[in-house]
Amino acid sequence: MADDIEIESQPTNGKTKRILFQAMELIMNNLQKNMEHIDQNFKYTQKFINIIHDGIINNRRFFLLASGRSAFILQCFATRLVHLGAEVHMITNLGHIPALRKKDILIVLSGSGTTSIVVSLLKTYVNTIKPHAIVCITSHPETVVGRIGDITIKILGRTKKDRDEENHAVLTPEGTQFEQIAFTYLDAIVAELAIKMGKTNEDLLKQHSQPT
Repeated sequence: MADDIEIESQPTNGKTKRILFQAMELIMNNLQKNMEHIDQNFKYTQKFINIIHDGIINNRRFFLLASGRSAFILQCFATRLVHLGAEVHMITNLGHIPALRKKDILIVLSGSGTTSIVVSLLKTYVNTIKPHAIVCITSHPETVVGRIGDITIKILGRTKKDRDEENHAVLTPEGTQFEQIAFTYLDAIVAELAIKMGKTNEDLLKQHSQPT
């Protein structure tokens, strides 16, 4: 039976921890590092919040661009933006998307900043028209994705392009650290916006597609 399976444990700092707790600890430690990093560079996050707030109250459309697991994270963010009253579109190469306008906002999420499909779609959209604002969230602001943002938010966390100097990659493989922080960060941005807009949990529930 699955309930009888023992998860292999390994010694860590003289103590034995289950593998899943080692992975969770790495994620929590990275979250703490990011809280300190974001606090020290909060002017960029404040600009991000102001851009989204301006977009909602001025009926700007939001276009969100990411690939892979990062796209799922942005989809979660898109849901919350809709609950706040925004019109949101996910950029893909699979279906029709409204044309980007000068008054719209483009948000890009890419840990590595080099994901080929993200770079390709981003260049296509930016070459078509310059939107009101481009916000990029990445661990590598020096990349093509990072450099194209009017505001670039750097969050800390190993991505698929980074080496793991402490050989912990199997505990948080590829871009897991970046993705976990991105999800938490964007949910926290929604909390800031909700308070800024005077929204309650009940207000957000009214916009939910599946109210209780």
